[in-house]
Amino acid sequence: MMIRTRNPYFRLVDDMLNDARPWRAGGISEARGCSLALDVDENADAYTVRANLPGVSQEAISVNIHEDVLTISAETRAENRDENSKMLIRERRFGQFSRSLRFPTNVDADAVDASFENGVLSITLPKADHVKPRQIPVKVFADGS
Repeated sequence: MMIRTRNPYFRLVDDMLNDARPWRAGGISEARGCSLALDVDENADAYTVRANLPGVSQEAISVNIHEDVLTISAETRAENRDENSKMLIRERRFGQFSRSLRFPTNVDADAVDASFENGVLSITLPKADHVKPRQIPVKVFADGS
């Protein structure tokens, strides 16, 4: 029985192309990166973004918003190793990374709130008042006849 495996170089090229290709999902345009997975929810009043940042200290996280583009940046550092040991497997990544999202409607940049708890970054971005749905009251006039 012959088992055919995919050449790992093809996967590397696929990953590089996918990381460079802009995606559009749910109306939010993003530059898809491989190091920071996000969940984005939307309701009538706000967007909520959640990112898992295990092993990242709060001081190493930067959250910025400019012209409805949210940018999350962080940095992880490699741990010091005993010089008498040798690395057998290294899958964890270290270094700087960032992720940017452009929202399809204006957000109120002054009311953005970010919190970090148990390795999860949560960001709430309220929609600007002029883009929120409004209920328009209907006036009833008595029949003039």
